[in-house]
Amino acid sequence: MIAHPAFHIAESDYNGWMDNEPRKVRVTESRPRDHVVTIHIRPGDVVGVGHRNQQYPEFLWCASEDGHQGWVAESYLDMTGEKEAIATKEYDAAQLTVVEEELLDALDEQGAFVLCRNAAGAQGWVPVRVLEDASPGDS
Repeated sequence: MIAHPAFHIAESDYNGWMDNEPRKVRVTESRPRDHVVTIHIRPGDVVGVGHRNQQYPEFLWCASEDGHQGWVAESYLDMTGEKEAIATKEYDAAQLTVVEEELLDALDEQGAFVLCRNAAGAQGWVPVRVLEDASPGDS
């Protein structure tokens, strides 16, 4: 398991953060992604908000204006009403297919999921339970 606090970098907090290497994590169990079609939102997009995920309460069921639906991390939203929000950051609910022992860049963490990028540049969410921090010498 990954043992560190969640981290979130806003554009306004940049200060060279992107010049640093992302944290490396290793996959402990192969896992295919769950869904092919997912919700994708950009800053300023208005979304309809449904129920909160009971297992992962940091995620809300949302519908975008293009009709796609999916779980969105609440920290990516600014609630404007009981059932409506505006996206504050770009967010894609796509999960990433991963293979045991694969090394990934950890880009963001939301509860039980980590946004990762693989060596081919593909990005997606991976459950924390199948990740561990990589050794410092791994690349």
